[in-house]
Amino acid sequence: RKEEVFHRGKCDTYADEQRMANAEKRLYRKLEQEKKKKDKVLYMHRWMKYAAIIVVALLMGGGAGYWFYNQTEHQMLVAVANEGIVKEVVLPDGTKVWLNNAATLKYPREFSEKERNVYLDGEAYFEVAKNKDKRFIVCCNDLEIEALGTTFDVKGYCDDHSVTTLLAEGSVKVSNKTDVTLLKPGEKVEYHKSKQTFTKSVISDMREIDFWRNNMLIFNSSSLAEIATTLERMYGVKVVFDSEKLKNVLFSGTIRNSSLHNVFYIISLTYPLTYELEGDTVRIGSSIN
Repeated sequence: RKEEVFHRGKCDTYADEQRMANAEKRLYRKLEQEKKKKDKVLYMHRWMKYAAIIVVALLMGGGAGYWFYNQTEHQMLVAVANEGIVKEVVLPDGTKVWLNNAATLKYPREFSEKERNVYLDGEAYFEVAKNKDKRFIVCCNDLEIEALGTTFDVKGYCDDHSVTTLLAEGSVKVSNKTDVTLLKPGEKVEYHKSKQTFTKSVISDMREIDFWRNNMLIFNSSSLAEIATTLERMYGVKVVFDSEKLKNVLFSGTIRNSSLHNVFYIISLTYPLTYELEGDTVRIGSSIN
């Protein structure tokens, strides 16, 4: 049967050729990781054949690109949000998912009879359709986040040191191979990859759950190094620091998502730093001699 490769969303100034290439590289990396984890997979040249569809999908404009590939067991779809774009995806069961910048979501065209499994690399906000007979599970790095009729956020980029789950409504169960943590509304849990441990706490500001969906940046005693990582994903740039000391400078505040220049300008009002934009590189220095 002829399959569709489709694209939804409006054009965005950030969705240029370089960002399309970045999204394609992330997909190749993610598919290669999945390939190593499973016994029954296609050879890489077949992955490449289907992944080539990415270019066609993304060239249609900004937003999330959609394409498909076949596995020996079932057919899968992949959605990718380009840098600078927050995109909504509706899953086969009616679950709504918002993908944050540079996030990738893999899910089946049709869920199985017993459970609903999706695979996330990055950050996404979920509004899960209720179905008490079918578990909804988000697989992210080494974790499984299980929910029934729940609204929650998961942040787990493959190159992050941790995976964070924040719960707005309902209940979720977060587990790895050895431990299980249950969350109630207003709670969050951070999974530390290297130590394989969980840290649960109360969410101090509920806007933290989905601030990025509302085009906001909220930082609470975040280091400039952490902020730089967020901005790199959002704007597709590389942030370079003149000294290691600057990376540890802390910043707290709420910034309406606007231009990259405006973000650094607001941060510079609270700390004497300098910034220079040179193409896709931002150089951060200090105005203190």
